[in-house]
Amino acid sequence: MTTYLVRRVLVSVPTVLGVATVIFLLVHLLPGDPARVIAGVNATPADVERIRHQLGLDQPGWEQYLTFLTRLAHGDLGTSTHTLNPVTAEIAARAPYTAELASLSIVIAIA
Repeated sequence: MTTYLVRRVLVSVPTVLGVATVIFLLVHLLPGDPARVIAGVNATPADVERIRHQLGLDQPGWEQYLTFLTRLAHGDLGTSTHTLNPVTAEIAARAPYTAELASLSIVIAIA
């Protein structure tokens, strides 16, 4: 049983890294500049550059990826651009509703 668990954990590591890589690439392939969107229409170029620096978008891609993985490993999912709250707090606030919905769905599926 221990061997099975160790094997499952070792298999999950590349899977998690693969999913994280795909997410990182998809977010970076989106059109537009996130700093310009966050800054708004009336922002000066200096404002946009300041936001780009705060978000780390002025760094090379590989450095952004390593920063992303490091923060992900520490449980830091960043800040929501919509609410300006930590993403982990946003997820935690909605987790009970998600769990309730999933539980009810399982009960309905079994019944």
